[in-house]
Amino acid sequence: MIARITGRLLTFMVVGWLVACSSTHNTQVTSSARVKGHEQGDHVNKVLVIALVDDAAIRNALEARVVTELEGRKVEAAASLPVLGENYGEGKDHKQMAADIASRGYESALVISLINVKEEMHYTQGGTNYAPDIAVQGGFGQTYYVRQNAVYEPGYFSNEKKYFLESNLYRLQPETLLWSAKSTTVNPADLEAGTAGVAEAVVERMAGDDMI
Repeated sequence: MIARITGRLLTFMVVGWLVACSSTHNTQVTSSARVKGHEQGDHVNKVLVIALVDDAAIRNALEARVVTELEGRKVEAAASLPVLGENYGEGKDHKQMAADIASRGYESALVISLINVKEEMHYTQGGTNYAPDIAVQGGFGQTYYVRQNAVYEPGYFSNEKKYFLESNLYRLQPETLLWSAKSTTVNPADLEAGTAGVAEAVVERMAGDDMI
């Protein structure tokens, strides 16, 4: 669990966060599951949000945004970067990390990991639009009249970058995986849009799954 802090630090690729093609709803949770035997109303609190990203600016922005979303739902939460620092896992016994974080006053941890990035190229075929849309028949004059208003729209290529993330919610003492979700973020306009999309989608699903 928390041991993954040291083993799965993947770069969020700042350039990717800055691509065009903005979307206000750029993240979709594709699947989620909670621990078997979950009792209705058994919610987590005092959550430490940990983004496994090796870019401090992105990590800080994502954690802060998730904390804001959780606090908006009356959940006590904190970002891990100010608490744990950038190199928390170095030299630590992985089996003791959950206990160490719990000793700092946290009951649970939400760990968000980037697991893959894919870039796809799409081609949109061009075509010709006519005004008026009538068949060309007869002599030169009618052909000229129809074709002078024809507009050719060339085809074009567009790139689509997808970020695949995994979010795991743990109880720290005893160490237990409570909930897990996978999400996809597509072409975020910038860092703000990217982190906002992830935070809103993940926290909304946590609430929908009765974890908060």
